[in-house]
Amino acid sequence: MIIEKLTLRNFRNYEDIVLTPHEGVNLFFGENGSGKTNLLEAIHYCALGKSHRITGDQSAVRIGETFSVCDVKILTKGLHREITVRLIPNEQNKKTVLLDQKQIKRFSELMGCLQCVIFSPEDLGLVREGPSIRRRFLDMMISQVNRNYFIALQQYRSGLEQRNALLKRIGKNLEKGHGMLDVFEQTMAAPVSVIIAERKKIVEMLSDLASSTYREISGRDEEIFSVGYHSSFLESENIQEDYIYALKNNREEDIRFGVTTAGPHRDDLLLSLNKKNMKVYASQGQVRTAALSMKLAQMKVFRRISGETPVLLLDDVMSELDKSRRMRLLDTIRDYQTFITCTDKSDLDAEKNSRIYHVSNKSGTAVLDEENPDPSEETFILKEPDFAL
Repeated sequence: MIIEKLTLRNFRNYEDIVLTPHEGVNLFFGENGSGKTNLLEAIHYCALGKSHRITGDQSAVRIGETFSVCDVKILTKGLHREITVRLIPNEQNKKTVLLDQKQIKRFSELMGCLQCVIFSPEDLGLVREGPSIRRRFLDMMISQVNRNYFIALQQYRSGLEQRNALLKRIGKNLEKGHGMLDVFEQTMAAPVSVIIAERKKIVEMLSDLASSTYREISGRDEEIFSVGYHSSFLESENIQEDYIYALKNNREEDIRFGVTTAGPHRDDLLLSLNKKNMKVYASQGQVRTAALSMKLAQMKVFRRISGETPVLLLDDVMSELDKSRRMRLLDTIRDYQTFITCTDKSDLDAEKNSRIYHVSNKSGTAVLDEENPDPSEETFILKEPDFAL
């Protein structure tokens, strides 16, 4: 899977750019705040229909503009495809996603068209922070290779929100509603078996790959990194039936607290190093290596399941690694198209199969300049894209 062209218009601090990236490593260096991460964010929008760092879309539109567009042309399984995301703030239908120039009706249609993995400093929270961070990582990973999982996840979340809202109303004596609880619980139980079964299968694959990747990057065979999956229904022979029973059994407690206390939204990934909880015992260097290993293992999971090499996005990672780990990381990602941001281009001096861009901010507008471009290639062009809004 290769991104052949990236086009941005009014996205963050980019006005109009068309970028033809290298099939290997693409390095973007410059001062903090220049706009390097915005390029990775645009790719993430095209892959998953959302940002990796904000919950709303309005701030992704360039200040003073009425719309924003990010567009990628990709080569996947021998086919040329195009993904376009249009953002229009202050409108009811403020986000439009087009696949091959046709508007999609459901986000499930987008899942897997452009598989990407992003690693940024915030991802250290995979180890240090609470379960919700790790569930989000797991859900986004599986959704890119299994659309049925994404659909099941949306169905479950919808039922969960409705049940929680009803629990609060019952708790305030605003509504009796116990009969409606039965309806919501049936709706929630149907996708639960899909969610848990897929999580279990993927985590087993992820754990083996993350363990070997950790050794590759750290160079320490004595450190055994492992990833496990914790769920109250992991050993259940009939997940759907057992889940409905758990919801009924927990009703009084759930009404008292106004939330659903059982289900996949309470699951977690268990990360350990030499059988010790990493959140408690790991050093900062071990945490960084473990989080990066999980992301690189995700790349390998994608390739094993789909047969495609996903796109890798590394945001300000190199400066956090010592030279030996940096060299081993570059060796690990050699087969992937990679977009790397950093403040110092010397972080990638050892990598020859690359294209290097300097990112600067001039009067609030991001500017890209390629270093030592090949005159025979159209690597970077400034022009006015034709977007019919």
